[in-house]
Amino acid sequence: MSRRLLLAAAIVLLFVGAGAGLALVTRDDSSDTASEPTSTSAPASSAPSTSAPTTTAPVTTTTTAAPTPADVPDPCGAEGATIKAAIDNGVDGAAANAQIDECRLAAVDPSWAAVRLTAKPGSDFDTITVLVQGGGGSWAIVASGATNVGCGTAPQQVLVDLGIVCSSTGGGGGL
Repeated sequence: MSRRLLLAAAIVLLFVGAGAGLALVTRDDSSDTASEPTSTSAPASSAPSTSAPTTTAPVTTTTTAAPTPADVPDPCGAEGATIKAAIDNGVDGAAANAQIDECRLAAVDPSWAAVRLTAKPGSDFDTITVLVQGGGGSWAIVASGATNVGCGTAPQQVLVDLGIVCSSTGGGGGL
């Protein structure tokens, strides 16, 4: 039993020593040298220096290009294209004059979504909220307008998830 204990202790000491040695070899001395005073005179002692010379890695600069419209995630997620197609087909002037400003899927029932449309730059389109229901690549417009969108049509918890407040509960509608 004592041999096993001694062997285990020796192995632990070996690993601890190896870890400490590795830490010393791989540590970054560049932060230590910033606080050391620099001197142009000869050292006071004639003993040889035991510290290793420090080296500085070259600085690499990378440039990131601005995201293109294809790189920006769709605010409606994977269903974005089919939701947009349903809105473009069902809301007068949306295809040519509106853009999706915000899109929310209801957490309690992701088959419901609310989309806020705003005017494209240079277009004349009044901001509206469109309530859609569907999924799996097929969405239909349930209601649209500036206030009280979907009130009395969609389940109350869906409306709460989508940020739509009906005037009967004391607030205005909207996303």
